[in-house]
Amino acid sequence: MRKLRPSSSESLDLLLDTLCNMFGGIILISCLLALLTHNTPPNPGDPTETTGTQGRLLAERLDAANRELAGIKLLSQKMKDTGQDKLQALLQERDELRATQERLRQSQASQMNSNDESTKDPVGEITELRAEVKALDMRSADAKARKEAAKEKGRDLAAKIQSIRSKITDNNAKQTEHVRFPKEREITKTPINVLLKYGAIYPLVDASGEKFSGITRVEKADEAFEAIPQKNEGISLTDTATVKRLLASFQRWGGYVSLNVYPDSYDTFRSLKELILEAGLDYGFEVVPEHYIITFSPKGTSPKPL
Repeated sequence: MRKLRPSSSESLDLLLDTLCNMFGGIILISCLLALLTHNTPPNPGDPTETTGTQGRLLAERLDAANRELAGIKLLSQKMKDTGQDKLQALLQERDELRATQERLRQSQASQMNSNDESTKDPVGEITELRAEVKALDMRSADAKARKEAAKEKGRDLAAKIQSIRSKITDNNAKQTEHVRFPKEREITKTPINVLLKYGAIYPLVDASGEKFSGITRVEKADEAFEAIPQKNEGISLTDTATVKRLLASFQRWGGYVSLNVYPDSYDTFRSLKELILEAGLDYGFEVVPEHYIITFSPKGTSPKPL
């Protein structure tokens, strides 16, 4: 069965919806206006707009703050009255110290302007004297320490010197050779002087008859001179040709070899003696101290031939 649809002219639903919507909107707007007007916060600067509760709270807080401030003022006054204000005491002490300092400055200025004697500060002079005494004590202690160090060094040097002397004595004792000298002959030939030092041969003249360059001559009076052999400037025994040529020249001159032997050349003397005998020459010798400087003179004497 088909349902009949009512006509649009007979329906009031649209009119009802329109009325409800209009009145509902007006009512909603009125409620909102009432709420906004009721909840508007009062002006803080206008006391007449504060509510009763807020006014009471503010009044109570203000009274409590006033009471606290009054208590603080009373306590501060009590502290000042009883002399317990430390800040005030410190300020007063500072003022007193400043006043004392100013009086001292004025007094010092007046003393300086009075005369030269009054400007001298006894305390300062005593301090300077004490400083000088302290410096002198330090210098004295330093000098004593240096003196002790010098004494200790002197003892060490003395011990070293004694040790060196002992070694020299032992060395000399080892190098000393005890021999029985043969009978010396009368001098009938001219002595040709030769020095043996540093393990080498130092003749006064070489094979050509010239002054030997390895000897430094220090001239003295009356044609005398000191002969000082120069180290590493003598004729070595290993140079056999030179030695034999020198001995051959001695043989031509018709003299005999006069040897002056230093302690460091005993071995050289033994070897040279054999070469002298092979050359058919006579010889004589004399042992001289290690640091002795021989002086040759026309009036001097030479070792006699053996």
